Amino acid sequence: MSRTEHERLPSQTEAIPKKRLSNGIEIYQNNEGETEFLYNEIFRKEMYFKHGITLPDNGTVMDVGANIGMFTLYVSSKSNCKVYAFEPLPPTFNLLKMNTSSLPHVTTVNVGLSNEIKEAEFAYFPTMSTDSVQIKYRENHDQDLRYGLINHYKDDFANPRMLNRLVDHLMSPKLLNEQIYRCKLTTISEMIRYYDLNEIDLLKIDVEKSEFEVLEGILPEDWGKIKQIVMEVHGLDGEQISRLENIFRTNGFNVLIDYYEDLNIPNYYNVYALNQMHQPAVNEV
Repeated sequence: MSRTEHERLPSQTEAIPKKRLSNGIEIYQNNEGETEFLYNEIFRKEMYFKHGITLPDNGTVMDVGANIGMFTLYVSSKSNCKVYAFEPLPPTFNLLKMNTSSLPHVTTVNVGLSNEIKEAEFAYFPTMSTDSVQIKYRENHDQDLRYGLINHYKDDFANPRMLNRLVDHLMSPKLLNEQIYRCKLTTISEMIRYYDLNEIDLLKIDVEKSEFEVLEGILPEDWGKIKQIVMEVHGLDGEQISRLENIFRTNGFNVLIDYYEDLNIPNYYNVYALNQMHQPAVNEV
């Protein structure tokens, strides 16, 4: 595997939209609605830091599914952590690289995380990059795309009918502009060895339906190196919730699985897990 974090930045950045966030940070973006949504989730609501999850100083953070870098920017604004940010899709990775290039403690890696070293095809949506997904999960993904658009634009419309008309318009193939990319995938354990990491203070995972695969890529001997895990999980039914709880508890974590009410998406959860060897216990589900 090559060190993709040293890839050269695009020479022309002036054509890429840039936005100044309300906290003064300037960020290159795919579109303003998506940027505002991410900023609200990560900076304002601090959704990743609930139920006992904390941000250590001078620690090590893995940002798996970094997108344009909003979580990495949050971590870097709050601590002196070393951050490894992973993003498989080349257009999104370019924005991640530009948004974090001035941060000396951030390593960006143009690769996705999974249960083995391989390549996979992804469906990339330029207007909804956070909802890009592996092709094998593309079937029935349109409903998730609709939910995403509704959440992006719901504050702009008092009339639900007008909101749905806009979403129908944006869901047209021409505007959705779906593109296919073949991307490299590796595992968390491979990255632990590649970067010689003895401890991971916080592992954040947001990978659009590939969450179980990412966890399967952690070897038994590496679970004890991870102190905290926070992740978004899509489409969980009761059996999958039990499976997820079992994975964490078997590997020594207390876990809380929290339905994400703010988004009003069925079976959409945030997971907060603390390693019992490193942290006080949290209330279990």
